[in-house]
Amino acid sequence: NYLVTLPAQLNFPSVQKVCLDLSPGYYDVKFTVTLETKDKTQKLLEHSGLNKRHLHCISFLVPPPADGTEEVATIRVSGVGNNISFEEKKKVLIQRQGSGTFVQTDKPIYTPGQQVHFRIVTLDSNFVPVNDKYSMVELQDPNSNRIAQWLEVVPQQGIVDLSFQLAPEAMLGTYTVAVAEGKTFGTFSVEEYVLPKFKAEVVEPKGLSTVQESFLVKICCRYTYGKPMLGAVQVSVCQKAHTYWYREVGREQLPDKCRNLSGQTDKTGCFSAPVDMATFNLTGYAYSHEINIVATVVEEGTGVEANATQNVYISPEMGSMTFEDTNNFYHPNFPFSGKISVRGHDDSLLKNHPVFLVIYGTNGVFNQTLVTDNDGLAPFTLGTSSWNGTDVSLELIGKGNLVMEGQKHLNPKKKGLKGSFSLSLTFTSRLAPDPSLVIYAIFPSGGVVADKIQFSVEMCFDNQVSVGFSPSQQLPGAEVELQLQAAPGSLCALRAVDESVLLLRPERELSNRSVYGMFPFWYGRYPYQVAEYDMCPASGPWDFPQPLIDPVPQGHLSAAVWRPWLSEGSDLFSIFQDVGLKILSNAKIKKPVDCSHPSPNYGPPMARNAGKEAVHVTVPDTITEWKAISFCTSQSRGFGLSPTIGLTAFKPFFVDLTLPYSVVRGESFRLTATIFNYLKDCIRVQTDLAKSHEYQLESRADSQTSSCLCADEAKTYHWNITAVKLGHINFTVSTKILDSNEPCGGQKGFVPQKGQSDMLIKPVLVKPEGVLVEKTRSSLLCPKGKVVSESVSLEVPAGVVPDSTKAYVTVLGDIMGTALQNLDGLVQMPSGCGEQNMVLFAPIIYVLQYLEKAGLLTEEIKSRAVGFLEIGYQKELTYKHSNGSYSAFGEQDGDGNTWLTAFVTKCFGQAQKFIFIDPKNIQDALKWMAGHQLPSGCYANVGKLLHTAMKGGVDDEVSLTAYVMAALLEMGKAVDDPMVSQGLQCLRNSVTSTSNLYTQAQLAYIFSLAGEMDMRSTLLKQLDQKAIISGESIHWSQKSTPSLNASPWSEPASLDVELTAYVLLAQLTKPNLTQKEIAKATNIVAWLAKQRNAYGGFSSTQDTVVALQALAKYATTAYMPSEDVSLAVKSTENFQRTFNIHSANRLVFQQETLPNVPGMYTLEASGQGCVYAQLSKNTQTYTFTISQNVFVTNLKPAAIKVYDYYLPDEQATIQYSDPCE
Repeated sequence: NYLVTLPAQLNFPSVQKVCLDLSPGYYDVKFTVTLETKDKTQKLLEHSGLNKRHLHCISFLVPPPADGTEEVATIRVSGVGNNISFEEKKKVLIQRQGSGTFVQTDKPIYTPGQQVHFRIVTLDSNFVPVNDKYSMVELQDPNSNRIAQWLEVVPQQGIVDLSFQLAPEAMLGTYTVAVAEGKTFGTFSVEEYVLPKFKAEVVEPKGLSTVQESFLVKICCRYTYGKPMLGAVQVSVCQKAHTYWYREVGREQLPDKCRNLSGQTDKTGCFSAPVDMATFNLTGYAYSHEINIVATVVEEGTGVEANATQNVYISPEMGSMTFEDTNNFYHPNFPFSGKISVRGHDDSLLKNHPVFLVIYGTNGVFNQTLVTDNDGLAPFTLGTSSWNGTDVSLELIGKGNLVMEGQKHLNPKKKGLKGSFSLSLTFTSRLAPDPSLVIYAIFPSGGVVADKIQFSVEMCFDNQVSVGFSPSQQLPGAEVELQLQAAPGSLCALRAVDESVLLLRPERELSNRSVYGMFPFWYGRYPYQVAEYDMCPASGPWDFPQPLIDPVPQGHLSAAVWRPWLSEGSDLFSIFQDVGLKILSNAKIKKPVDCSHPSPNYGPPMARNAGKEAVHVTVPDTITEWKAISFCTSQSRGFGLSPTIGLTAFKPFFVDLTLPYSVVRGESFRLTATIFNYLKDCIRVQTDLAKSHEYQLESRADSQTSSCLCADEAKTYHWNITAVKLGHINFTVSTKILDSNEPCGGQKGFVPQKGQSDMLIKPVLVKPEGVLVEKTRSSLLCPKGKVVSESVSLEVPAGVVPDSTKAYVTVLGDIMGTALQNLDGLVQMPSGCGEQNMVLFAPIIYVLQYLEKAGLLTEEIKSRAVGFLEIGYQKELTYKHSNGSYSAFGEQDGDGNTWLTAFVTKCFGQAQKFIFIDPKNIQDALKWMAGHQLPSGCYANVGKLLHTAMKGGVDDEVSLTAYVMAALLEMGKAVDDPMVSQGLQCLRNSVTSTSNLYTQAQLAYIFSLAGEMDMRSTLLKQLDQKAIISGESIHWSQKSTPSLNASPWSEPASLDVELTAYVLLAQLTKPNLTQKEIAKATNIVAWLAKQRNAYGGFSSTQDTVVALQALAKYATTAYMPSEDVSLAVKSTENFQRTFNIHSANRLVFQQETLPNVPGMYTLEASGQGCVYAQLSKNTQTYTFTISQNVFVTNLKPAAIKVYDYYLPDEQATIQYSDPCE
């Protein structure tokens, strides 16, 4: 017999093994094992048989898969010689080895103005660092603006170390570090917070059982430096009533069953009280089968709270039993062994506990009484003679790879078919976490006996890393020794974070399990691409009859049942398949299949050379515990991760301040200082708060006197503070131990030789009063090899809060940049009806069209945008009428609306490229619109449009027909289509009679789309005569004369934006634009760009839709993206900041604070291409409310005015009477 084994999945690049097991009968037969791929045939092994049993294994390099990712290859075994010739083949999978990447920040949460440090590490599946460079690492703010990027980043021994400075006005929310084209993410939060000083925890109960009569609730609270906290405790212990229960049975809602507890923490910082189980409902389904515990602990003296919650399951059982290390099959006449694990209802191990084992055999029922050991395990060994009832090779498999093999010879002549031997195995990360050992013997007859065992191995790394502090507790500001150990030559990265931060924002810690979890290890069976199936698809390994088992008598613990199946004529194939090895053999490796009858059964990275390193570090000046962890990388020993260790910064006498994160100028707040005494003796202390011109201080009488503090006591002092200066202001509190004869604790107060005083300085952010108002002014500068400049005056309007004005400049190399990042926020309005939904839907299509044409459409942006479109599409269908039309609220409106139906049809037609749109929805709408086309070719205005701004404020037959024509032509309808040709005839007849600028602009665009260039030229000439030209910008307005004293920061009429956008669309809708036409379009864009808001949209809704469509068209036909532009922002007061924009960073949201307000700034651009700059000015304005109660008799109906928030001119007035009168 012969037997060949190798892994079913071969990872590239890697070294794998193939093994050939030969019996003596193949003497002088030449065996060849080959691996056949699409590109070549590789000889893996060539060997001739010997006159004795022989196991021969050889290592080979896995070839690359043909398509770069994976390939199904053929393994072929052939034998030639001694009048023998045969071959056998099977399929194996070659797969490119995956890598895993993680991002680690120095802490999970930051405040504005702090610096973020983060690391990126990529490992292969053997935990060896990958040094491939990252094409781009980007940082996105909560609005998905790309605020920073790093290109062509090269790791150092697998580690990338980067940082970013947050602006003082940084946006609050979740930031994302995106790596490898968005395939890997790391996140952190920016919030305004104060670090908690203590943690509350529900210590007991961990689990409950219905057999208990009562249980103890225990709440403990400790400071981050480990000492207990004294305070008041409130606890609610509740069993919630199920809400679905009442609705189904029609009953009134039952109240929750609660028990409230209260008290004080003791000297250990804990509070405990008993609760009777009779309080709760332990039967039926009306109540939840768990107890919800909510605890609130209030610190004595400061009033600061900490909360803790825990849900505790009420088990109907007293405990549980499970079988462990027990095989699914047994061999006749061989002992069958295993273990039973016994746990209590709270999941605790039950030691020295009796266990009753019942064995159901063919010769009757047998009982055994076992006792658990100190690990809660009861081992057993059973004879199998009454359970339905004759050289040994071994292979060790880890992670699907053949790692170790060997052969043992047993002499059957001496001992018969019995024998034993032992093996010594060493487990490494290559085998973890679930290696298997397979042992088999092939008899001369071809029969096989086999067994396997699976081990549970700790998720370990070959690079053993440890970190420690000596001493583990030290005074703040003192030095400690940091001790680091790893494999020689390792590069190590250390992170230490204040435990207070982790209390505020628990994070998913970097751990052995999380690193192992980056790789999709498969354990058992073959990959589906190379699976092998029996010819009986209905049968499977578990399709065997189950023995009948009598009900187990109810005891205190739940019963566990195990049914091993008979392994007579061992199925070697199943054993090898379970561990992921392919097997080719002429031995009886498979049991025969009977189809009719199934079988009857942080700091910077440090280089490590000697393997050990000790450095001295200074403990930060904070009383807390620091949690430190280190990981190291080595090209020879791979990745390693240390356990998390603590360093406690503590001193026995100190002062602490309780402060808010921020206050409003002019408002008063209470500042609290707490003095802690952890000395063994009583001391007399005095505390002072330093005076400052930044705040007004109202001193309390008790703050001037000294106080006596005995061991483990604390004393609080309070001051009322009014902040008078904006920005961060510091509070300095000092306390000292007095050498006084005044008695303290019945004797003179103790005075230590060292540490007689403590001083603490803490900042508070003072914010301006009033309400925030944001104004923006945008510029498009296109130097084209010359220097172009623009001046902007940052003025402070009258009536704003003093010192509250802040300004900043934002620079992008792409005119669409801000719109790309705010796809869901371009139009600030609700989306509760069919009109509003489409106004949100349409701009996303234009942005996607632009990105696709510009080659900037990444998978990340596309998936985000497509998600918005899919939601919008589903939502809009709810406003569809049965006749195919659409209206604001659907069928309840009575009639569909022509304007909205045309808008929906156009958007659906254009969105088809990005999402699935049922063509029937488009055809139904077109059919309905065709039914409302008049004999003149014009379209009838049917239905009601709530949002009149959608039609530019013009309400006549011509403008409606123009809108429908634009929709039909934009979605690709041919000019000779009756709906289009007749509609164009209607518009031709009205050209000479139309004097409305908006309608003229619409018509110019439509005739441009239709290719009627003569009509287009006529209309554009008429529009040119009414153009408003100011310097390098051109626009159009319905108002005859613009205001001469209008501020550059004032907002234009949204109708002017839409009108100007239609002219731009007309200018650009022409083949082969001349340089003169491009220059004119650029001047129109220069004006449009100035009207944009901070989100990339405009002042209203339909102007945003049309203007973004025009800007996207300009960006793809005439816009010169930034090849290499330098933009200098200068002020008259010596401020200067230069931004460099090129093709690689054109979408990066670069921002800088402008320090001089008021002030004059100049934007100066040079180079090739265009740059988009936006100046934003934030001011706080005063608000006030006046109320007066006036008694009125003989009430009359009141007039209620309803108006459009974006267009106040759109309004209606109704009469309202009080229904209670």
